[in-house]
Amino acid sequence: MKTTDGPAPGAPRGNKPAGPAPLIAAGTFVVDYHKVLDHYPAERTGARVRREMVSHGGAPFNVLVCLAKLGAGFPLHAAAKVGRDLDGRFILDCCRSHGIDTTQITAVEDAATGYTDVYTVAANGRHTCFHYSGIGDTFARNDVKLRAVSPGMLFLGSLGALGKMDNPSPRLGRTGAAQLIREARKQGITTVIEISPIDLDRGLDSFRETLAQADYLVISDGVAERLTGIELHDDGRFDPELARRAAGLFLRAGLRKAVVIHARGGACMLAAGGEHHHQPGWFLPAPLRKGSAGADHAFTAGFIEGLHHGRPAAECLEQGLAAAIMCRREIPPSDGVGTMAQCLEFCRRLETRG
Repeated sequence: MKTTDGPAPGAPRGNKPAGPAPLIAAGTFVVDYHKVLDHYPAERTGARVRREMVSHGGAPFNVLVCLAKLGAGFPLHAAAKVGRDLDGRFILDCCRSHGIDTTQITAVEDAATGYTDVYTVAANGRHTCFHYSGIGDTFARNDVKLRAVSPGMLFLGSLGALGKMDNPSPRLGRTGAAQLIREARKQGITTVIEISPIDLDRGLDSFRETLAQADYLVISDGVAERLTGIELHDDGRFDPELARRAAGLFLRAGLRKAVVIHARGGACMLAAGGEHHHQPGWFLPAPLRKGSAGADHAFTAGFIEGLHHGRPAAECLEQGLAAAIMCRREIPPSDGVGTMAQCLEFCRRLETRG
């Protein structure tokens, strides 16, 4: 994607050895405990659990695993805090099995790894999450060592669920997230951020400081609507012009390159220079739709894969939508995801939404 001058994010810089630059993903690494329900109950009632599964969870963790499955073609590094417990071991083993470097995952003795209980309704694939941060709440700026990796790209997620990293530092005078993004930018690293759907009542202003330092924001339609107050659907269909209006609010917060908003019905990107792209999505038939957990992160992985390789904006959006569709074919976030070529081949046989 060439919205600014200079090398693509994955290109080597200075005297670095030739070859694709690494990507480091930092932040929320948890274990997802999935339960498939016959229906979602009202308060003080119940529902029957039909199936149970365990998977990777959290935006950066999901993005890394999806990138590995897509065949990203560049080194993948993780930065997080976990407990020295069974869940922490699961996270480390999962990363290593997908070729993800775990040098910067710190396992803390006598601490609990974060987890999310994910309840999916079998009939429609919609999910509801209950998140426990655990030791992840102590994750801080000093837990990410950029110079040890020399990445071409940093992905940080999820803002609003980063614990200590979300809080202002008296010493730095800014949040840990803003400081990390600022330092990455000074080192010539392309930065991509994501915002959690948890606790959005405080509004857009609480993220403005980090937005002003970051290059790209990738955000779901639901989170964008809650933060901007702009409804992105007209008569039930994703409206790219309404999305453009909402994207403009994020850019006015100081975002440096572009904001990407994605939904089941499509995705759009608005660059800081005014360039606007819209890519319609595909319709996945109901019998093939199993879940939605992690679909937003699968989109981000597909988009980042294209961005890292310097592909055009429309192609990056198409890749993200294809990865998200494949994710919805299964309950755990990456179980339905194949290589990028397989995702695109599958989706191009489907009906287009737009």
